[in-house]
Amino acid sequence: VPPCINKFYILDLQPQNSYVKWCVDQGNTVFLISWANTTPEYSHIGWDDYVQDGIFEATRDVREITGEKKMNAVAWCIGGTILGSALGVMKKRRDSSIGSVTLLTTLLDFSDPGDLGVFLDDEEVKLREAQVSKEGVMSGKNLALGFNMLRSNDLIWSYVVNNYLKGKTPPPFDLLYWN
Repeated sequence: VPPCINKFYILDLQPQNSYVKWCVDQGNTVFLISWANTTPEYSHIGWDDYVQDGIFEATRDVREITGEKKMNAVAWCIGGTILGSALGVMKKRRDSSIGSVTLLTTLLDFSDPGDLGVFLDDEEVKLREAQVSKEGVMSGKNLALGFNMLRSNDLIWSYVVNNYLKGKTPPPFDLLYWN
């Protein structure tokens, strides 16, 4: 389950570092969720929709296609948080179709957001909520800025020093190909 602000193919960019290829090579059948690109027309979509139309429909489809009763799930970032919510609902419904879960870079307890907390205070949250209320979605530019600030040494300063100051051409970086 990828984050709804990213694409599923992040785990399958190149054969030499593809998690999807590795899973298939181990004998697993792999399914990936591809979320729609969010535009203001999607402003009515909420958390429950991601759980219902994303997780629950995907698990139903996987069971239908494979004939298996149980599956393993991998999720990362906010996709893991969505999956965590779905698992809570599934437990209540006594649905055990997901047999194991692996979460990567997933926040489940928001009482301590870690490094992200540096950028989040009540004023910032109110500002972002007002922006989303007005525009229908949070802009990709603001999301990218937030992620860049979390890894500023890798995603900002190394390029400033090496490219701008030293005149070096940055090496190709598959994760940033589309940025």
